[in-house]
Amino acid sequence: MPAQGAASPETPAVVDDALRLSLVALLAALGREVLAAKADVSAKGSDGLDLVTSVDLAIQSRLETALPALLPGSSVTGEEGYAALAAPPDLVWLVDPLDGTVNFVAGLPIYAIAVVLLAQGVPVLAAVQDVPRGLCYSARKGGGAFTGASPLRRHDTPARLCAISSGLIRNLARNAPATLDALMGEWKLRNLGSQALQLCHAAEGHLRFVASHEARAWDDFAGALIATEAGLRYGRYLPGPAPAADAPQSSLCAEPDLFDAIARGLARSPGTGETE
Repeated sequence: MPAQGAASPETPAVVDDALRLSLVALLAALGREVLAAKADVSAKGSDGLDLVTSVDLAIQSRLETALPALLPGSSVTGEEGYAALAAPPDLVWLVDPLDGTVNFVAGLPIYAIAVVLLAQGVPVLAAVQDVPRGLCYSARKGGGAFTGASPLRRHDTPARLCAISSGLIRNLARNAPATLDALMGEWKLRNLGSQALQLCHAAEGHLRFVASHEARAWDDFAGALIATEAGLRYGRYLPGPAPAADAPQSSLCAEPDLFDAIARGLARSPGTGETE
């Protein structure tokens, strides 16, 4: 790994630490706006389990204006009204304006603003604003991971905690119940309802791995860059080519010595579980 603060060959020169700090400051300001906002809530999808609020839409609109101002020539797309760019430019911001919307609506203080910059499709800069805690995680490819203004520090813990999405649990229960039983015998399972924050908690060492069938790229990629810059491994647990940004990622982020064994078990669970 390159020395902290040095640009890696995959990272454009314009993606420097000054840009990372500007992104952190932007998300901190938007986080304060979220806390002060009153939300109108609507159902999203036919089952009514997912929700979208006026706050999601307002924050995405703010990001669509503010991010190209931080990096002229870049474009923005995100969860709300996602549309794949017909001819993507070299630099694209992928945003989740409120990761954990259902938590936000319920008053559960686990939700975040997640932003990742893709250079020719590769994540090179990311920030995740833990809105209730007022804490921003960030990373630059080859430049390390940070919590607030300080380099991220991993915690050693004997706790065997992991986060598994409810869609993946459903797939395991239907298609590989023995694998689910084995996981539950070896690990304490959690689902915090915000994939970006789960990945940041894995980066800090609080969770040993995070697995999801249904997370999309805007849920995953920001936290995944932070986690990999902290030394974790991220990838698909299913074989095959990388999916589109708006398709289930079937992703695993784990400590390197755990990744392969866990991925082999999860690969027995292909399915269509969609509940976060």
